[in-house]
Amino acid sequence: MLRTEAELQDVGRSRFTGSLKARNKLWLDYRSFLRQAISNFRGAASLEDRSSSLLYYYGMLNFAKAELLAAGHVAVLGPITHGLSFNTSRAKTVSGDSLTVKEGVFRLLYELRTGYSLPIGTRLPVPRLLSHIPEIGSQLEAVKAGRTELYGLLQLIAIDNTSAWALLAVDRQADLEQQTSTNRLFRRYFEEVDVFDEWRDRFAVSKRWGGVRFFQAKSQSPYISGNDSSLNTAVIAAAGNVGRIRDILGRSTQGMWDGWLSPSLYRSKMLPMPPALARYAIAFYASSLVRYRPSIFDAQVSPNQAYLFDAIARECAIPMLVDTVSAIAQTDHTFIADDAMRN
Repeated sequence: MLRTEAELQDVGRSRFTGSLKARNKLWLDYRSFLRQAISNFRGAASLEDRSSSLLYYYGMLNFAKAELLAAGHVAVLGPITHGLSFNTSRAKTVSGDSLTVKEGVFRLLYELRTGYSLPIGTRLPVPRLLSHIPEIGSQLEAVKAGRTELYGLLQLIAIDNTSAWALLAVDRQADLEQQTSTNRLFRRYFEEVDVFDEWRDRFAVSKRWGGVRFFQAKSQSPYISGNDSSLNTAVIAAAGNVGRIRDILGRSTQGMWDGWLSPSLYRSKMLPMPPALARYAIAFYASSLVRYRPSIFDAQVSPNQAYLFDAIARECAIPMLVDTVSAIAQTDHTFIADDAMRN
């Protein structure tokens, strides 16, 4: 799908506006970013585990530049910094490291994807970023580096004879009781309700599924019974209630969940950090260490860190590609194995 953007002029050029000459010129740069990114990813796939981190990051950097260019950020056509910095000479352990936000690609990408400006100088603790990457939950716990803070959720729009409203099924392990910035936002718009009959059929999941809690939107959207136009308006309004918690939602890259409940990076104040941006930031961190401090990942000296970042390189590659496809197309893409669709 990404090669389609790079190789078919009509497809890639459609991302831009202006005269034909201007769109053709932008598409050439867009195509070059995508081609470089794809080449880096293919090169990374031929390397073993953490050794591939540098190429994966440069793949993501070029994908990010393509995404930003398509959104009108022509600054990526000139010299531009990474948007993150990390003092590798002070690096000791993953648990104590943090990244610092600078002007550049990551800051622009964050604003494009979240709608918020990330202040220069903001510290992003590496352990918290790792906790926002769902693919490495078991490895985080195995090396005692923390645990995943993301929880899967399913969504549907419920309808009765008079109203439509949003209903969420959230992984039962999610902690939604503590007084945090995340929970305050969630509880402002959703309230817990009891389990109901045939919920598996309603959410279109297997009979084997279990371990979820149910939350409905506090606001319901009325409609006129028998009026299709009124019903459609109510359904759209009900879906919009989910958008009110967009700061703590993350796009899912696999078919098990419709999305992720992705908490604020900080407990007391809101700092959205969806998994796609956490993966990107950690790719930068890993590439910095592989390039300048490879001993940090030495399997004899630091076996836990080597094991963890092997998993990051291995498990995050495909999700990062899906992040890019969905962001550029501005449509969520989920890839589901054929056997998952059986009855």
